[in-house]
Amino acid sequence: MTSDRLNIALVGATGKVAAPAHLNGLAGVAKANLYGVCDIDADRVAKLAEATSAKAFTSFEDVLADPNIDAIDLVTPPFVHAEQTIAAARAGKHVYCEKPMAHSLADADAMVTAHQEAGTTLMIGESYVFHEPIVVARKAIENGDIGVVLHVRETKGPWLMRIEEASRLGGRSHEANVPWRLDPELSGGGQFPWIMDHAPHFFATARYLASASSGTLTASTDVSLVTAHSQTGATPSERVSGTGAPTGQAITNVAWSFENEAESSWHQIESGGHAVPRIGFRVNIHGSNGSLFVFGEGGGSPPGEPTVPAVVLHKYGNLQVILEEDPTDRVWYSNNNYYDASHQAALEHWVDSILGGRPVRYSGEDGRTELAATLATIKSAGERRSIVPTDVPLDWTAY
Repeated sequence: MTSDRLNIALVGATGKVAAPAHLNGLAGVAKANLYGVCDIDADRVAKLAEATSAKAFTSFEDVLADPNIDAIDLVTPPFVHAEQTIAAARAGKHVYCEKPMAHSLADADAMVTAHQEAGTTLMIGESYVFHEPIVVARKAIENGDIGVVLHVRETKGPWLMRIEEASRLGGRSHEANVPWRLDPELSGGGQFPWIMDHAPHFFATARYLASASSGTLTASTDVSLVTAHSQTGATPSERVSGTGAPTGQAITNVAWSFENEAESSWHQIESGGHAVPRIGFRVNIHGSNGSLFVFGEGGGSPPGEPTVPAVVLHKYGNLQVILEEDPTDRVWYSNNNYYDASHQAALEHWVDSILGGRPVRYSGEDGRTELAATLATIKSAGERRSIVPTDVPLDWTAY
């Protein structure tokens, strides 16, 4: 590692969903050098290595043994995160690990401890808190535009894939291209596999916004109580969308409280884009003096409807556009650029923090916080009762 350049190996590099965003993101980070790409398919990884002028690896052990590699970007499934992250720490490599961080809190703790003992940096890949509309909204809260945050309400509406992305994926959904996401054991989500992948996003976003007055993610905004609701029967839309378990059931509503007394909720609406006025992920932040309406991943108006701004402030009867639309997302029809832009911002922060000797903004401890809330969500839906995240046993898994 030099003072102005970080040699990075991308592991899981030939994946079809997250890997392209990491490849595009790293290509846009001036101080990142894509030194190596690693995956188990020798032919595919050789072609990718040639296209990116990187070194090809088919063995994670060979990546660890290469002294030229400073850091590893893990775009691998969560069932190998703990093993790979701990091994990387012992080899002296910094790690950027995609969410969900692990299957259990015990594994998450071991990951954090390994990097603390090695003196290396562990960052969890929570891209939502680096997404421009979310960052802009937080700055507005820090500026006092809405007063004290009282409630963060999140909605996951239907995501509408662009024709080009659908063609690249063979006309299949992300879940169909990444089947572990819907496997009860491989995903880590048990009866509710999809929520294991998405819940870290919405918990992190709400915590990031609810903690804005303090200027950091702190213990005061840890989740104190979670109540989740799941469907009691299967619906055709759930089976088609892949948001539920193989039975078609899904967690449709989650409500939680923060220790700083702010409240938050999330719900999903699974239907065709023709049936809703707004699509994708969106957030309403209600404060004591105003409110913010923010679009996130795949958010905006469905095709045929007038476009809407990405971030709007409502205060004293007035409406102020804080961030205009940016319909350049590679994956979704949307009013904001999420997929490549937010991953680039997160990866750039990781690289700059390592080179500058600074702590990362979303650490292993932060990833553990969201994992605890996610496991509490699954436990709550399964047991049909409210769950305190700190009561989730360290070795408990959802499967």
